[in-house]
Amino acid sequence: MENRVRHGLSWIFRIEVFIACTSLMLVVGALLADVVAREIGGDGIFGAQRFAVFANSVGGLLGFAIVVHTGGHLRVGVVDKLIPEKWEPLVIRLCDLISAALCILLGYLAVIFVRSTYDLGDTEPVFDIKIWPIQMVLPYLFGASALRYLCYAAFPAIRPEDKEIEQ
Repeated sequence: MENRVRHGLSWIFRIEVFIACTSLMLVVGALLADVVAREIGGDGIFGAQRFAVFANSVGGLLGFAIVVHTGGHLRVGVVDKLIPEKWEPLVIRLCDLISAALCILLGYLAVIFVRSTYDLGDTEPVFDIKIWPIQMVLPYLFGASALRYLCYAAFPAIRPEDKEIEQ
């Protein structure tokens, strides 16, 4: 079961990285095309900057879930010295459960936020498109991160090593 969970999370991670990288490449492409159009023709490309903002939002926000998967999140290293070493596995599991609970709460609030945008029919004025589909990345990233933390609590062996931090 542990290997299946690890494998499943790995595939989710690959998809997230692909989408995030694609989003960031789209940002670069849109802004580069806009600058070139301004230099050559005097006018930029209509909506290029707004498109780049949306693509950057998707790529950047997915970074949260990616960082959770790779163990690159920030943590207070000084607290490590206050906890007896024999308690460390229990404390790490407890921290994963607390992190999952926080992500579930934030995911719930994100769903409320996106739902209110949907109900209000908010649109982006440049493209005249609904913005709630773009905002769906928020509930996703918190939901995916909560799932990861719950899997790490259930199967500590699949938890990524925390990246070293300067203390």
